Amino acid sequence: MKRNLLCGTLAVVVGFPLGWIAAMMMTPVLWRLEGIFHVELAGHSGPSDWVFYLVWAVIVPGLFVLFRVMVFRRSSLS
Repeated sequence: MKRNLLCGTLAVVVGFPLGWIAAMMMTPVLWRLEGIFHVELAGHSGPSDWVFYLVWAVIVPGLFVLFRVMVFRRSSLS
């Protein structure tokens, strides 16, 4: 239980800034995709809010799984 809580907290703390950086770096790609999908993906100040939420929804659980696997690997080595 403690390990899950630790991994979850660490995933959120690392995932939010990492997700923000990843979404901002995707802005040029999103501008090009707007014409294809006919949906506003990014404005002049960066990606739309739902793009940030989508990136966070992928990165935070991914980091949780990554941290959890690393904890399991370390605990099995000891």
